[in-house]
Amino acid sequence: MRVAVGSKNPVKVSAVKEVFSKVFDSAEVVSVEVEPGIPAQPFGLDTVRGAENRARRSLEVSGADYGVGIEGGLLELGGRWYNLGFIAVIDRSGFMGTGTSGWFELPKNFLERLRGGGELAEVLDAFYGVEGVGRREGAVGLFTGNRVTRRDLYVHGLYMALIPILNRKIWR
Repeated sequence: MRVAVGSKNPVKVSAVKEVFSKVFDSAEVVSVEVEPGIPAQPFGLDTVRGAENRARRSLEVSGADYGVGIEGGLLELGGRWYNLGFIAVIDRSGFMGTGTSGWFELPKNFLERLRGGGELAEVLDAFYGVEGVGRREGAVGLFTGNRVTRRDLYVHGLYMALIPILNRKIWR
């Protein structure tokens, strides 16, 4: 089985390798750079669209059996803004499963900076005086002292997105 991830981000690729190898025993995972077709810092449904676009486009350019799109973004619920990963997995027939990682609330002062045009990884790098947070532990890793990492969240979301794939007879 060949799986294409619509990103070169090592955190995303590593999470896909772990989940697909556990669920399907054997999976070759390749990463392909695709354009998500959304703003660099997605808000609301752009997060969903970005993951779905990445999944479809990775499948198209790779000829793999499955395409995977993972998009980190911000969603509003009850007047508060949350960071999460939205995940889409699509097969060659066009059947798609979707899921999310765990959500965590974003500080209001970060939200103001993001609305001004910044990306969360850049805001975190500047606030904490580090580099490359988005390609390592992510915001959740910084906020939890690495008790939970960005990769952990993506692993969780990938399992959620695979539920329809693994239970097609219920979803079709």
